[in-house]
Amino acid sequence: MQVLILGGGVVGVTTAYQLQKDGHTVTVLEQASQ
Repeated sequence: MQVLILGGGVVGVTTAYQLQKDGHTVTVLEQASQ
């Protein structure tokens, strides 16, 4: 399964890590500073 996570905070990164560990393809998007 492909998963898109919006936000690279603690919860987003932890979720991405766990999903990737379970074999999913994960993309994390973080808002760029201006």
